[in-house]
Amino acid sequence: MRPSLPRLGLSAALLLLLAPGCDRLQDDLVFVYGRLERRDGSAVTDGVVPYARTGHYEPRGETNLEYVMPEFIHYGEGVTDGYGDFFLEMRYGDVESANSPDPDLLQPFRFRAQWRDETGAGVFASFIFHDDVELPTLRIWDSQLAVSPGAEDAVVSFGALPPVPMPPLTGEYAMTSDENQNVIPNLPTTPEPALFVVDGGQPLFRVWAASSGWVANRFVLEDFAQPAVMLRAHSLGEFMFYPLGGKSSPLVFRVDWRTEEVPLPPAGLEPVSRGATCVPSPPRGACPWTDGKLTSVPLGLRPVNGLTLTLEEPRSLRHAVVRGAEGNFQGFVVEGSLDAEQWTQLGVLRNFAKDYVPPPLNRRGPRAYNEQTQWDSPFDGRFSWSQGPHFLEGPLEPMGPVRHVRLRPVGFNHAGEPQGVGELQALVELSVFE
Repeated sequence: MRPSLPRLGLSAALLLLLAPGCDRLQDDLVFVYGRLERRDGSAVTDGVVPYARTGHYEPRGETNLEYVMPEFIHYGEGVTDGYGDFFLEMRYGDVESANSPDPDLLQPFRFRAQWRDETGAGVFASFIFHDDVELPTLRIWDSQLAVSPGAEDAVVSFGALPPVPMPPLTGEYAMTSDENQNVIPNLPTTPEPALFVVDGGQPLFRVWAASSGWVANRFVLEDFAQPAVMLRAHSLGEFMFYPLGGKSSPLVFRVDWRTEEVPLPPAGLEPVSRGATCVPSPPRGACPWTDGKLTSVPLGLRPVNGLTLTLEEPRSLRHAVVRGAEGNFQGFVVEGSLDAEQWTQLGVLRNFAKDYVPPPLNRRGPRAYNEQTQWDSPFDGRFSWSQGPHFLEGPLEPMGPVRHVRLRPVGFNHAGEPQGVGELQALVELSVFE
């Protein structure tokens, strides 16, 4: 059985027992406890757990809707013992700040603890708190990720998701209310699998709420030299702690997992759009959205309502792939034309499947804690189902040769039909194939 919290640090336990229950002083020490496990549940012994703190505090309240990429600054390191247990030590004045319009309302800084194993799989927790707390167990995801090459396409399979975090022995669920105003436990969100295809550490494609048996087709892999697949998942939650002799403290957290990367067989398929000119276009140089590079480039100082490619010669198109699209849209309409005047719809691409139900985001801790923490990964980039960046692909109707291809961001009505005009802010690549 796992030792209780005081077993992890005698000085911390004495602090809890002797604390008078009054307000903390700036130089008082507070502790965050945790446990680190390998994918089979065994303890990670002598493991180094780096932890960092954001350089700015996180304003509380329901009006904090501006989310910015945080700068995490290294704060210290914890080391696991023979049971896999560790503790992180902080100065209380570094946990919360009184530098706000209301000096009586302390503002929390966000911390992050992380670990990665020898395969490249990793787990981290980012969190805000007030006083001594204990993190959910940080266990590497035993995803059983595997790739089965086929004649043309590869099939990606994986096993169970990480379990929903449970309160440690020293904590309990925070409480909330249901639609009938009954008080119920505020359970952490259930992890959803996001599948990433990467090349050289850069995102090549993403599938949210992916299913085992996903097919990595040749169009998605294109002609990138070293594609690989990995999985990510996360859970948001809030626990409460009531240390003996001390103040109670919430722990609002995000636990985020990433698997090792498994190579995919290269497809060697070059799109007919490679090197095509585009409108809008940069003032100098070639079109950055058809150059085969995985760099996100804004479409201008302001969002635009479309991107048009001009191919070297008319082509009969059969597939389109959109990589790293950001902006205000639910999907795209792909259109084709011979003369850039008469346009025909070739296909419709969606951010998510019609029947996809997004996870609840606004009912735990600070409003939309998911969006506040979307950039928190020390291993990978942004991770947000709603904000993107979005990756889409799908077949195009065989409408005959076209020389011009237009990508138009749109929304969808209740019948699932495209409507309105969306805004496109940035894009990595638009590829079309014949």
